[in-house]
Amino acid sequence: MNSSSITMLASGNSLGAYIPAMHLYTYLQDRGVRAAVHVLENLYHEEIRRKIPSTKKAFHADFSVALMGHKLAKPVESSLNEEEVQRLLDAWNRDGVSRFAVFTGFWLPILERYKIIAREPLDIRLIRLDAWDTPSFKVHKSLCPGYHNVWFYEPSKWSPGSYIASDETEPLPYAQRAGRILIHGGGWGIGTYAGTIPKLRELGYPLDVIVYDPSEVEEDDGVTRYFGTDAAWDPWSRDEQGRHTFPPMVRYVREGGVLQHIPLRDYAAYTDLMRNCAVIISKPGGATLNDSLSYGIPFVMLEPFGEHELHNSSYWESCGFGLRFAEWAAQDFSKQHLERIHTRLLEERSKINHFGRKTYAAENSSYV
Repeated sequence: MNSSSITMLASGNSLGAYIPAMHLYTYLQDRGVRAAVHVLENLYHEEIRRKIPSTKKAFHADFSVALMGHKLAKPVESSLNEEEVQRLLDAWNRDGVSRFAVFTGFWLPILERYKIIAREPLDIRLIRLDAWDTPSFKVHKSLCPGYHNVWFYEPSKWSPGSYIASDETEPLPYAQRAGRILIHGGGWGIGTYAGTIPKLRELGYPLDVIVYDPSEVEEDDGVTRYFGTDAAWDPWSRDEQGRHTFPPMVRYVREGGVLQHIPLRDYAAYTDLMRNCAVIISKPGGATLNDSLSYGIPFVMLEPFGEHELHNSSYWESCGFGLRFAEWAAQDFSKQHLERIHTRLLEERSKINHFGRKTYAAENSSYV
């Protein structure tokens, strides 16, 4: 790695700060740009890292607990293993690492230390995939002005700046889509998404449900499909080549009370589900806003998780890219309204570029 390579700084604690980083990494790698991903939890003390699954389980089980945890967010320095942090800083300095795309603000105290010892000028971009400060940036708000903040959904501009995906494939025309509804609760499976399923099934909509736990999978009805992340995977693990990976996705089928696990071939099979769906129903997380724009998917938004998601919801509504679930229900779950939103998304997407092309490819023609 050298100064022309791009280092993505992500977190496995939130897939919203991990999946977009992996998309950008894949995009750059496929275009010959040297890139790397670092996940913050690899710097944690082992005993801290072991507690994460139990916290996720508690947040999934009770949305009010998740909301309280969000309000109590604090810096993570006390969770960090100083030896691991110093080893990483030394490696960056030795290799002349100078270009960073930062997907979570919890990396900022480490970058402050690196700014002191770095031998080259640094290009550090804070990737802001929400329309407001997320907890990780909010707790380090005083540091943010010292960096290049890249707001994808700048509150004062009712037009997105970019999108991130693994490629630049155009969204599938709405008339060619399977018409299925994709329902999920974000990377932690939190929020009120499960409560929407009975009504939509009653109306006869074909559903693709991303479950947090296989116990949520109901008996196969021939219409509703269930998917999830392989339980053995976690974002801070690496493959045999020492690289971080997209989560391995599984399709679940329960027949006669017996649960089958059917691995999807790769993560692209999951993004194909998104490309082909008629609407996403989820809480308004920043990564899901990005999915909506990247693939031209109308977004029906559930109760927000924290202040930043409340702003996300207002922003997406104001842009005409989505609506709240209660509003869609009041319209008798109109398919025509969703198609109008899809058209609006395509209009806006045609005006912007993929962030990787707009930023990194455009800065060096050898990247294109």
